[in-house]
Amino acid sequence: MNQTVYLLVHRHHISLEPGDVASDFLEDGEPLFWDDSEDDFMILGLYSSRRLAEQRAERARSLPGFRRSPEGFFVHEYTLDDTRWPNGFRSGEGIEAGEQAEGQDR
Repeated sequence: MNQTVYLLVHRHHISLEPGDVASDFLEDGEPLFWDDSEDDFMILGLYSSRRLAEQRAERARSLPGFRRSPEGFFVHEYTLDDTRWPNGFRSGEGIEAGEQAEGQDR
């Protein structure tokens, strides 16, 4: 039996001025991509259900630090014992013709 777990992560935009709030989505709901070098990622927990992870995110939204990026919470679903990146990865300039780009090897 496959068991699924839910990883709750928060992305905080380091470049924000105090009091600023950042949006992670455009008005049409499409994701807004930021320069990750100016972001900080925090793992808030690993949960047995999506509902528990989302409840934790809701409680954290009003806490110092998290409230500056209230839309920065993401729940990632993983199946236990599911191997990721079995053949390693290549990124950027090292990609040769016929090789899979980073994120496409699973």
